[in-house]
Amino acid sequence: MNGAGLTANQNVLIGQIGLTTAGSQGPIRVQFNGVATFFVFSGGFITLNLFVVRGSAATDPIVASNRLQLNPGATTPTNLFPLYLIGSDYNPAPAAEIIYSLFVNSTVNVNRVGPESFNGCAYSD
Repeated sequence: MNGAGLTANQNVLIGQIGLTTAGSQGPIRVQFNGVATFFVFSGGFITLNLFVVRGSAATDPIVASNRLQLNPGATTPTNLFPLYLIGSDYNPAPAAEIIYSLFVNSTVNVNRVGPESFNGCAYSD
């Protein structure tokens, strides 16, 4: 199956958004969603992680995450696995631009076959 390879135990950027919140009145609420789909080769137990950070580096504060643990040898024969993430960040400080980044990692080598997307919006009173 074609796709971009994902090397085990490496954080890989899927998407990044910048939201302008300067001058916002009241609490700021940020909502976001993301998806990535993987082709997993048969084998042992695997953990796939999607996580969103407030910032641009994988080491920045995590504000949402989702994990999928599976054993492809005991699951569907297609070996295609979508992983979704829906989350929010409540009351970040207003800024000219708040950066959010979506990363993925896996405990074994897998292929990212898509679809992949990352979306978000900021709201205030």
